[in-house]
Amino acid sequence: MSTSIPWMDSPWRNPAIVFEDLPESLILEDLKRSWHFQREAHFRWMQKVIWTTNDCYRVVLRDVEGMVGDIAKDMCNKPTAFYWLQSAQTGAPNAAEKSNIAGKVFAAIYEEWHQSSIGPNIEFGHFFAAPVRITATGPSSLPQILRAHSSLFAQAQHISSNTDNYSVHPLLPAVILVCDRRDYRVGRRDGCFSLREVASTQTVLVVLTETSQISTDVHVTLDHLERFALPIERADCTGLNVLRVPLDIAVNFVVELEGRIDEQRKPGIQNLDTRLCCHATPVGCKREITNDPDTWAGTMRAEAM
Repeated sequence: MSTSIPWMDSPWRNPAIVFEDLPESLILEDLKRSWHFQREAHFRWMQKVIWTTNDCYRVVLRDVEGMVGDIAKDMCNKPTAFYWLQSAQTGAPNAAEKSNIAGKVFAAIYEEWHQSSIGPNIEFGHFFAAPVRITATGPSSLPQILRAHSSLFAQAQHISSNTDNYSVHPLLPAVILVCDRRDYRVGRRDGCFSLREVASTQTVLVVLTETSQISTDVHVTLDHLERFALPIERADCTGLNVLRVPLDIAVNFVVELEGRIDEQRKPGIQNLDTRLCCHATPVGCKREITNDPDTWAGTMRAEAM
């Protein structure tokens, strides 16, 4: 019986199989699965570092102008940006400002993105969104955030024009997400929590910019989100096209839009991000063997003989 979860079909999970009698093809197939699994695990770890640890790994807005330098490259290969207002961040009680992004929210975003994407692209930093932390001196209103986003978009465009494998997604200038409060619920006595519950109870603002007419035939509108809309409860939304929706709805909205836009774009050659190839290698072998699943699987199999 085949399942939709790749590792569930692994021959190693069947206790009735005698390992010595496994066909060579099954062993190599399992090693190739391991190659893909390890790359994705490293990608998830890298995203967790960017989203939840130090500011040196992510875009930080310290003023309304939004000039951030080379880190604007992190806006590339992502369909939108996820802005964290101070009111949604956490920090030590006596800290000058809040500076922490909730790890539970990132985990919920990652799982929702992974579930809603068909064959998620993990090459060269591609992800659901670029996190942008806003400091106490940064923009605090939605119009100010939109102004800063326009600046970040221009900086990312400039950087991508001289960089291989990095480009600005057509959706980036059109839609942003803003997290302005912490309202997810994970109350369980055993200390565990449900990522689905976090995704369904945490809310975000989905904001269309003045650049909603993008360079594709896909029309960007919030009409499909209106049935999920919740009270905005902000005084700075006059004249803006904005809705408050649950986090899981927002993630699926962006993923669906990205998919429709990418269908119309000319498919290019998908290069491999070798930074994700951190697999173990036998002594005496070059690191380059990790850049190809067939070569790596064959080498690891030969080493075990």
